[in-house]
Amino acid sequence: MHVRHPVGLHTVPVPGAGTFARLFAIESLARSLLATVISLQALTLLGDARDVSLLFTSVGMAGLTASLFIPRIVHRLGQRWVFTLGGGLLIGAAAGLATLTIPGQMAGMLLRAFGAACLSIVSSLYILQYIRRRDLTRSEPLRLQVSAAAWTLGPATGVWIYQEFGSGWTYALSAVTSVGLLTYFWVLRLREGSPIRPATHAPPDPMRNIHRFFAQPRLRLAWLITFGRSSWWVFFFIYTPIYMVQSGYAAIAGALLVSAGNAMLFVSPLFGRIAHRYGIRRVLRIAFFCCGISTALCAVVFAEPVLVGTFLMIGALCCVALDALGNIPFLRSVRVHERAQMTSVFRTYIDVSELVLPALLALLLSFFDLRSGFLAAGAAMFVFAYLSGHLPRRMGANVARGEGRTRIVRTGETADDDIPRAAVAGSGEPAD
Repeated sequence: MHVRHPVGLHTVPVPGAGTFARLFAIESLARSLLATVISLQALTLLGDARDVSLLFTSVGMAGLTASLFIPRIVHRLGQRWVFTLGGGLLIGAAAGLATLTIPGQMAGMLLRAFGAACLSIVSSLYILQYIRRRDLTRSEPLRLQVSAAAWTLGPATGVWIYQEFGSGWTYALSAVTSVGLLTYFWVLRLREGSPIRPATHAPPDPMRNIHRFFAQPRLRLAWLITFGRSSWWVFFFIYTPIYMVQSGYAAIAGALLVSAGNAMLFVSPLFGRIAHRYGIRRVLRIAFFCCGISTALCAVVFAEPVLVGTFLMIGALCCVALDALGNIPFLRSVRVHERAQMTSVFRTYIDVSELVLPALLALLLSFFDLRSGFLAAGAAMFVFAYLSGHLPRRMGANVARGEGRTRIVRTGETADDDIPRAAVAGSGEPAD
């Protein structure tokens, strides 16, 4: 008699903090390689900082509109395929930018922004699905630290390869890294957050989600705080390389300065411990205020690039404190049954910052030089320092007892992306 023996199946470990840290690190490397290259290439193609600002404004407007429809795409395709779409868009972005034309530049920047939004939103949903709230104090700083290496090495490495070996090699390396990201993601075999909905269920309405989000005061305040942080990183990533080039330095000097600013991410756990002792509200207010002072002082010493670089590093350190803590108000305020819809709206702080700040700078640069941008960015940080004082005292007390320290992506993260930028960004990457 023939006996069929059971077939041994390979058991895939349940994803944890380390899994999402590795996934985010690969994504961060794919995006950080182009973070500084994009603004420098735009300056080469357009020839003027004002026109670069207008380009980023146009891309930000299109990216914001597109990102609001991601919940509908998730509804139809599922989280797994939207993440795959995001990785594919990063590959397409590299191809568009490699054409070295203005249309290709615009297309590449738009694909990159939308791809980062897909990855950020879906990554946030997976983290909320797999990581318990009380474990965020471990998982999010871990993601931030792991991605810090990518955001420290990526900008300078991308520009160095761009200058030494040609632009094609930089974009090819970014595309290959994106392929590695998708390969690792599919090896993980992450499950969907919820069963497939019946076809009769209406897909999420973006406008209804926006209204629902901003009708909640705590979510509204959480969005404003992260918008302020992201705006500073947008300024830092776009205008630091431009300032260095206009001051007579080589392009690699601006890239190294950006990488040095991102290296501050390694000290982010320190701010978690400080918040554990003094509370999140106090740390956020002081960080915004100090960031505003250091940025405004750059305008005072505008003719001294070394001093400007020093003050920018101080500002980056302060902004890392905002990265390390800025996502907590949202994570602690969002309702479980609204995670997908509210996360998609919350993540728009990246797209709006990439829209509003370049638009403001384009207006200022039409009449003044770049020092006006430093003054405007510094003044904005003072406004957000004031807004941070409206955080509930109870939330700060809870964090002070150790219930949550986290990081949101820049692109600029990053979560994520960059979300940086590190928990859901970064910008994240730091708001790239």
